[in-house]
Amino acid sequence: MVDRLLTRLTASPRLTRWLIPLVRAYIRYVPLAAGKRSVWERLVNPYLAWEPHRFVARTVFGSEIAGDAQDILTQYVYYFGVWEPHITRWVRRRLRQGDTFIDVGANIGYYTLLASRCVGPAGRVVAIEASPTIFRALQDNLARNRVRNVRAVNVAASDRRGVVRLFLGPVTNRGLTTMLPEEAAKYACEFECEVQAGPLAAILGSEEVRRARLIKIDVEGAEWPVVEGLAPLLEATRPDLEVLMELSPERLAHQGKEPEDVLRVFGQAGFRAYSVANDYTAGSYLTQGRQGGPLPLGRGVECETDVLFSRAGPDGV
Repeated sequence: MVDRLLTRLTASPRLTRWLIPLVRAYIRYVPLAAGKRSVWERLVNPYLAWEPHRFVARTVFGSEIAGDAQDILTQYVYYFGVWEPHITRWVRRRLRQGDTFIDVGANIGYYTLLASRCVGPAGRVVAIEASPTIFRALQDNLARNRVRNVRAVNVAASDRRGVVRLFLGPVTNRGLTTMLPEEAAKYACEFECEVQAGPLAAILGSEEVRRARLIKIDVEGAEWPVVEGLAPLLEATRPDLEVLMELSPERLAHQGKEPEDVLRVFGQAGFRAYSVANDYTAGSYLTQGRQGGPLPLGRGVECETDVLFSRAGPDGV
């Protein structure tokens, strides 16, 4: 009965346009969590969340992001004000005024904008994004927030200079944009263009390398070439440098590699590996409850995992 009523209510485009901001205000701003999960699961997600419409939304850390509700990242920012709440909270704890943050696979700039606020005028952010389409959205968001401490680079981070083919992720998840044909076929990514590629040693300045406090790598399966390009720089970095990246055994296998190959590179440079909690379920976003800190990796990477590499011991993490 309820589902039938909701179907009828959302059948009218005019009513849907009226309902979206009303329900979004409830999800985003009403302080009580009771009932929100039910509203999300029975009304918002099946009927309203994916309705295409442009918007500008303010994040929980105060920056504005423009987007379309069809894309999951911007959709979550619109309804919840945050993307990957546990990692967002962790990044805010790690970065300090004057630090340098390297965002490899910056997408539309969510973490770039977060870091820009954390490191302040004396700090530096380098945002590296390969896709020209997504890079334009990144630039728009940087301009919208009038940031002055970000250097944005439209290039693909890799292990060598050259040209790579890029496949643009579907409108529902531009974050799936990839250089791997296998990943492109899996997620129905369309060929976008050929882009210039280079190792981080060629993309970053020596001062940016020397001052880097945190490097985030999210390149949808192309992590191994990025790591190969980063490896020669590790000896020149701060003792407290940390590297956060998503590792997938399946994606690494496309390149003839295993997570252990990545772990070995960082291990030889004195880093230890830790798993970082990440949860994309609505409940995680609705409650944004606290998670424990990174945990020692233990058995290694057996499934897609967000991994932190840190030279500090457990007390330093």
